[in-house]
Amino acid sequence: MPELSLNGARISYTDSGDGQPLLLLHGWIGSGALWSLVAPWLSERFRVIVPDLPGHGDSSIPAGFAFDLDGFSRFIEDVRASLGLSILNLVGHSMGGSIAIYYASVFPQRVGRLVLIDSPASTKALNRQSRLPFLERLLGLVYPLWGPGIVTTLIKSSVRHPGSLPPDFLDAAVAQACLIKKEALVETTRLVRSLDLDRRVAAIEAPVLLIQGDRDPSVKPAEASRLLGMFGDARLHVVRDCGHCPNYEYPDQVVELIEGFMGPGVS
Repeated sequence: MPELSLNGARISYTDSGDGQPLLLLHGWIGSGALWSLVAPWLSERFRVIVPDLPGHGDSSIPAGFAFDLDGFSRFIEDVRASLGLSILNLVGHSMGGSIAIYYASVFPQRVGRLVLIDSPASTKALNRQSRLPFLERLLGLVYPLWGPGIVTTLIKSSVRHPGSLPPDFLDAAVAQACLIKKEALVETTRLVRSLDLDRRVAAIEAPVLLIQGDRDPSVKPAEASRLLGMFGDARLHVVRDCGHCPNYEYPDQVVELIEGFMGPGVS
């Protein structure tokens, strides 16, 4: 995998295909491995860039990096500049979509289109377990036990039919998620428990595609419908019999939706 050096940190990413750039942002505890069922197909039409966010997967943590929306937004801007891209089309899943919303509000001139997959703009959209008091502190305490058992359970609990996940995909996703740094785990948990992006959503002018699993156990499906009415230019597709992760529960459908949304010659 190629690497970028940002503020003393090694940032791991993949970069494949030609055409308009798509930057794919993974969600909480994840890594770029979670896009492996869609990225190869999208790269037949687009330039697909898939980073491991700081402290996740094979990426280390830049000096002075803040695990908040501003920090992640600046990280995306550093990646864009390092790769010499003028405009990005962002595809974010879950927390990655929340980060994409924030970036699009801070750097509107850098964003062509947004695809948000089961992404919350408000902590109120999260399930009850995610809003338990002191969750980030608890995760910090159990971090020494973090490993394949816990991670496999978390990934499988987020999908509707865990038995349908390809074994190679699941093994790679689990292995990469096990590499998350303690600071990244604790602070991103704090991040998603303090989301308040409604004003930023309302200010975004870029076209938006919302993709939402109808049986999402992590983010209330009603959140996508709520956001649909807040964006200036948005469309919503609900994926039936799907949990929190359409990008690896129904990858063929997600690829088709993104390709249709982007259209020919879209920047």
